[in-house]
Amino acid sequence: MGKLKAKDVAKLKPKSKCCKKNPRCQKCAVVIHRLCKQDCASMCKKDFKKALEKARKR
Repeated sequence: MGKLKAKDVAKLKPKSKCCKKNPRCQKCAVVIHRLCKQDCASMCKKDFKKALEKARKR
């Protein structure tokens, strides 16, 4: 998938099913939903990295 950018999170199409890996993959529906709730499009790179790390935790 490559590097994930804050502005592209809202446009991502989630996978149909969670693979239940630990940590969750970046295209998991749960991760995308959590990032959208935090309004990641307006975050700087440093804040986005922290938010992504938190969203991927189980």
